[in-house]
Amino acid sequence: MKKENIQNGIAIQSGKTTDSMEKLTKLCEQEAEKVLSTIEIPENEIVSVPFWVQEPGFPELICVGKFKRDESGKVVYELDFSESTL
Repeated sequence: MKKENIQNGIAIQSGKTTDSMEKLTKLCEQEAEKVLSTIEIPENEIVSVPFWVQEPGFPELICVGKFKRDESGKVVYELDFSESTL
């Protein structure tokens, strides 16, 4: 069973509220690729990382990245845009 860890302290800020969703998606994918090389994922855990718009005022959630290890032990991710507040 996979355990989800949302208390990891990692958050990514990128883009602007005026950017298109297509542009924000690409920015999130680029940032997620960078995170892959530095994030530590315990076996059988999923680490959730929020991606926020980088602007003053009330932050807007773009998506949540879910990082985990696949069957071969490689760290992989999935971006979930269903929780976006944009």
